[in-house]
Amino acid sequence: MDGPLPQELLDVFARSTVADLVTLDRHGRPMAWAVTPSFDQRAICIEVDTVPGEHDSHVALLFAADAPDPMILVQGTAQPRGRTVRVRPERVYVWQRADLDAEPELYDSHVEEVRSAHNEEPEVGHPAPEGGELAWDDRLDAVERAVLAFVGPDGFPFAVSVPVRADRAAGAVRIGADPVGAPIESGVACLCAGELRVRGDLEEERGGWTLRPHAMVTGMEG
Repeated sequence: MDGPLPQELLDVFARSTVADLVTLDRHGRPMAWAVTPSFDQRAICIEVDTVPGEHDSHVALLFAADAPDPMILVQGTAQPRGRTVRVRPERVYVWQRADLDAEPELYDSHVEEVRSAHNEEPEVGHPAPEGGELAWDDRLDAVERAVLAFVGPDGFPFAVSVPVRADRAAGAVRIGADPVGAPIESGVACLCAGELRVRGDLEEERGGWTLRPHAMVTGMEG
């Protein structure tokens, strides 16, 4: 990030005790992990614990606050530092007051991207739906909000906090929002709610988004 970020965003990073780290495995599939961030004010870097498995260096960090605080997505390159990794913001999306119906602010080193309020990196594609047998966990029935992680058209992971509703009869989790500015497309995605992580296929259905779970990832599995 060549230009300075607003102080209000730096303050959010400094006081946050939890965030969601989104990584890509060697197959390009996204996975979200709850982590404890540590913000370095001088270097403008965010440090988090490493997560198990082999991952692409492209990562995202979601600070999913409730209104009136903003919801902030940080995309950057992970730099290993022993038992931690450092992420220097390269692109930052900000939904003021965590309003998913409002156009997010975008901070980037490319001035034309900030002015146009969207990412203009070339599209590189993302994993298509995998299919497979349904996997269900009873804990899904009680989840009302979760982090939805997927891969953006530029190859970076992307994540937003969204309301969800389990539809056990249909074997699906209904996504209760279509956040403005989030490049959601059909393909492999992940839902993270605390220690519960669900990988499945994200599909557009009847004007909304639906995740069909195919793998429950618990504990330290990747």
